[in-house]
Amino acid sequence: MKLLATGTKGWFVYQKVVVVFIAFMIPLVAMNIWVNYKEMAFTKKTITDSAVAGASFYANQLDKELYFIRSQQLQFVNDKDLQKLSFQGSTLDEYALFELINQTKDRLSAIQYSSELIVDAGVYVKEIGKTISSIGGISDTPNDDSEIIVPLAGLTPKPSFYQKDDRLFFIESENNSGIISYIEISTSRLREALRQITMLYQESEVFLGSKTLGHVLSTAKDQNVIIPLLAQLEEGNKGNTNPSRVIDIAGASYFVMTCPVGSLNLSLVMYVDHNEITRPLRQYSFWFYALFVIAIVVLLLYSYSLNFMIHRPLSKLTKAFKMIETDNLNLVIESKTRDEFHYLFHSFNRMAFRLKRSIEENYEHKIAIQQSELKQLQSQINPHFLYNSFFNIYMMCKVGDSDGAAELSQKLGSYYQYITRNGSDEMPLYKEYQHALDYCEIQCIRFSNRIRYEYEEIPDYAKAVTVPRLIIQPIVENVFEHAFEDGMMNGILSMTADYREGVVRIKVEDNGRLLTDETLQSLQEQLRNDSGQQEKTGLMNVNNRLQLKYGAGSGLFVSRSQLGGLCAELMIRTQNERK
Repeated sequence: MKLLATGTKGWFVYQKVVVVFIAFMIPLVAMNIWVNYKEMAFTKKTITDSAVAGASFYANQLDKELYFIRSQQLQFVNDKDLQKLSFQGSTLDEYALFELINQTKDRLSAIQYSSELIVDAGVYVKEIGKTISSIGGISDTPNDDSEIIVPLAGLTPKPSFYQKDDRLFFIESENNSGIISYIEISTSRLREALRQITMLYQESEVFLGSKTLGHVLSTAKDQNVIIPLLAQLEEGNKGNTNPSRVIDIAGASYFVMTCPVGSLNLSLVMYVDHNEITRPLRQYSFWFYALFVIAIVVLLLYSYSLNFMIHRPLSKLTKAFKMIETDNLNLVIESKTRDEFHYLFHSFNRMAFRLKRSIEENYEHKIAIQQSELKQLQSQINPHFLYNSFFNIYMMCKVGDSDGAAELSQKLGSYYQYITRNGSDEMPLYKEYQHALDYCEIQCIRFSNRIRYEYEEIPDYAKAVTVPRLIIQPIVENVFEHAFEDGMMNGILSMTADYREGVVRIKVEDNGRLLTDETLQSLQEQLRNDSGQQEKTGLMNVNNRLQLKYGAGSGLFVSRSQLGGLCAELMIRTQNERK
């Protein structure tokens, strides 16, 4: 099964869970906020409608009361006894006049007692030069009442009520002011009636007034709000039928309700601080926002708990896997809980231990195989090579070339001593390099000097670098076996060695003419994709040994030489070697 690994640049799992949770919660919270605001608006409207209804009720009751008083006054001025007194009063005898005056006074007393708002009910009769009052009795004119009433009755245009100082009057005249009926309304009782309306809300105030007359009667001690309030009401009433509104005055908001009082041609206005109206909703709003804050806190705690319970263990597990990718198997994940992650951590620790043991066993097995292959390579001495070498020594002795025979014998002895010794598997680079040069010298003698070799000295700093034994000679041997087997003259073999930045590079080139592009490509493919079933005594053996010991990047790489033949470059990355 092929597993697809996800990158670490995306979101973490717990972040996705939190985002999904928030995505589901946002519509619910938004709907809850919308419902709460709708409910608060509905509750607020219900409260204000109740206040408007209460104020309207009291205003209508007051208006009906005043209309009742006005209707009695209108009926009184048309009374036949009063009319007779107005037209015939001066011609009546004393008894008849006295009787009519008493009847009029009784009628006025009945009007006074018909309403608690009436202080006094009276009439001025010009014909007899008297005023008749329910509380003041019968007085000759001029008197205090006539001096107030007569000038007021002459005002034009005729108002709906008359005001003198702090006194309110209803005045009706008949017979060209021959009869002037007046009813004085008690301002204290009227103010008391207005105070009943203020009982709807604490800290509310009520007044009667209009823009032209200002406030006629008010329950407020501080009346600085009334004048700007009347001005805004007058402007707002144009095209507005809503009896209630919120008006801002001097930085404060007031909830204002207006009700017409037609009997006085005034408006009854109740105003209250807007905060007073919303006071019942404050506690509800407080708990609403408190619950909203609690929801945010719960969300943060939920995110933290996901981070603590899921993200941290996953991060710990992810870091452990990344450490395994760097070949660090000496790790153990500790678990302080007994949940699913405890099982995962325990399984990971067990897997890491088994993997470490398996790698160690596999590595030791491969090292053993490598050593076995090296022993096999050492034992594979080419009889042909040995026979030809002895034959060359024989021929040199026959022709009397004792120096050449001695040198060849010395080279041959040194060569076989090096490949048959059972010492360390690694040698200094200069010894391995010298062994390859000895082999080249022997081969050049065998090939009757029709082949020569060139080489560069190893830098002093690279001589002490250790390399596996017998890794250069198989490459040189391959040149003599394949590059020059057609009997070419003037064959050249070039060899160099270097060590830089932890990498040993040994290059062997020839000018052989037998290497085709197809053969080179096939050889490159075999070196790249060696399956372990290739030959183990030549180039493949060297490549396998280096890759097994030093890892990726090390091995044998072939290409076309600048001399025309094969270029075999051996690379050893010593920093990749297993510790």
